[in-house]
Amino acid sequence: MENILWWHWIVLGIILIIMEIVVPSFTIFWFGLGAVVTGLLLAVFPEISLKWQLLVFSVSSIGFTFCWFRYFVPRKKTNTLLADEQTAIGQTGIAATSALIPGELGRAAFSVPVLGEESWRYLADEPIETGNRLRVIEVLPADQGERILKVKKVQ
Repeated sequence: MENILWWHWIVLGIILIIMEIVVPSFTIFWFGLGAVVTGLLLAVFPEISLKWQLLVFSVSSIGFTFCWFRYFVPRKKTNTLLADEQTAIGQTGIAATSALIPGELGRAAFSVPVLGEESWRYLADEPIETGNRLRVIEVLPADQGERILKVKKVQ
């Protein structure tokens, strides 16, 4: 076990990175990258003991994974959320419940999911009857992170 060479780590890293294609979790990739970093470090400093190799592998893998989930994923979600809200505007659906008083909440159904959902609460400035075709004109924030679609009737 003491005879682990630098290329063993590189091969392990490549195998883990390729496994990411089969198991798309996007965490195996970072462990593969940690193995590649360990292999490159061992190629430069061949006298590093197995204990230090395992420490470098563990720290770099966990560090890469932490950085991915801490810094990149939240930014990606925010950008995706804003982009999704822009694509939601203009989508059309059908009123599943009526909202006869302006400002009353109703429920609309969409054949194509809007922001990942097929059914949404809606708000309109005009009376809406069940079965009316609706167009999303705005995405409004609601309580506890929920959103409500502001709609208008399609003539």
